[in-house]
Amino acid sequence: MRTNLDYNAINCICLACGKREQNLENEQRQIIRDTYTLYYITSGRGMVTIDGIGFFVSAGQSFLTFPFSNVCLEADSDFPWEYSWVEFRGLEAAWLVSQTSFGKKHPVVEKIPIINFEFLLNIEDCGSDSIFAQCRAGGKLIILLSYYVEYFPCKDSENASYAILARNYIEKNYRNPDFNVQSVANHIKIDRTYLYRLFKAETGMSVIDYINNCRISKAEVLLIDENISIKDVAYSVGFTDQMYFSKVFKKLRGQTPTEFRRKNNGKYI
Repeated sequence: MRTNLDYNAINCICLACGKREQNLENEQRQIIRDTYTLYYITSGRGMVTIDGIGFFVSAGQSFLTFPFSNVCLEADSDFPWEYSWVEFRGLEAAWLVSQTSFGKKHPVVEKIPIINFEFLLNIEDCGSDSIFAQCRAGGKLIILLSYYVEYFPCKDSENASYAILARNYIEKNYRNPDFNVQSVANHIKIDRTYLYRLFKAETGMSVIDYINNCRISKAEVLLIDENISIKDVAYSVGFTDQMYFSKVFKKLRGQTPTEFRRKNNGKYI
């Protein structure tokens, strides 16, 4: 697996890619990330459960998981799957996703009739820190996503674009303690109720839930450093009340910040 954690160079960023081989034990794992992950099933079959909804997938199909989704992957016991995957983020990448039929309620698409299509998911330059390699990896990611735009186009890209603008604004401003849902609606110049409906349809969560997920996701990284007090972590990600921060953290992660810190002492996520 290759990884890249430099998010600042470009806005179509391939963070990691990899491949699951058939000879691995049948997997069953749960994932929550603040990024997109695209999977292409090359053989076998399995079940992906996203926010409690299960989808059966098999060879030739692709599925996409969205930021902050609760994802569980489970290989079929008789015909365990093999797949290639790419993890990515960025405004341009999100816009390309919005031009496809991928959505929280319909994350699976059928086979793309391209010979050796799975090789497009092997984005080798995504492990480099150099700007030119990141640009190459971003270019390969754009090419990959362009096939999904071609074969599975979105029928309502305008509404999806509003959700992308809102997400981008949230991810840039969540640290501001005065930042709220109305701030987002004012920025993209649409009614707050209309924003809620569009955002919920595209992301599967409300605007305030997305803001809190952004804050908690960044808080997890800061909590690894025991030299930073939990109070300072809370303030750093936009919370003015440590008790409320702990309440939100436990609601979203099932444990308190203190418990998370204890379990992840010395780790980097």
